[in-house]
Amino acid sequence: MRQLFTAADIRRLAREQKSDLLVLGHADLITPEAVDRAKELGVRLVREPPPEHPPAAKSRPAALPPLKVVRSTSVLMDAFGEGLATPNTNVRLKDVITSADGSPLAAGYMALDASASGGGEFPWALNYDEIDIVLQGELVITRGNEVARGGPGDLIYIPKGSSITFGTPSHVWFVYVTFPADWQ
Repeated sequence: MRQLFTAADIRRLAREQKSDLLVLGHADLITPEAVDRAKELGVRLVREPPPEHPPAAKSRPAALPPLKVVRSTSVLMDAFGEGLATPNTNVRLKDVITSADGSPLAAGYMALDASASGGGEFPWALNYDEIDIVLQGELVITRGNEVARGGPGDLIYIPKGSSITFGTPSHVWFVYVTFPADWQ
């Protein structure tokens, strides 16, 4: 605990304690007047050195997960959401980056193929944020009255809490990135 010593403290020490020594802690404060009074009364002031701290151990940064390359040609997508899509709509999906890879984000591929002339749709509610990057075809995201359309190279952001419909007039293949990684 840090203490403050004044001229009155020095007088009391010399008079009542009959001491000629005051040991100050390394963080204690003493007023200039108290220093002068100590000299007048013959009280020696000694300050303790600061505590020695062992040198801080150099911490190693946490090991980073390994880099990972996913070749799109090697990805086999699984059927997804059976019973949710409109008739004649084939939905396939494959997570390729997950929390098991040490990532806070997930990424994967999704495809919708519609054999019906009106296109295909797949309803979904997101409890995560998602970004979709269209690789082939046309992706149509509908949220209430909002419609976002994306073609090859386009990116669509879907905020957490959205109830949407993934759709396509014929086919779409896209990459999705979600946060957090464990979207399911």
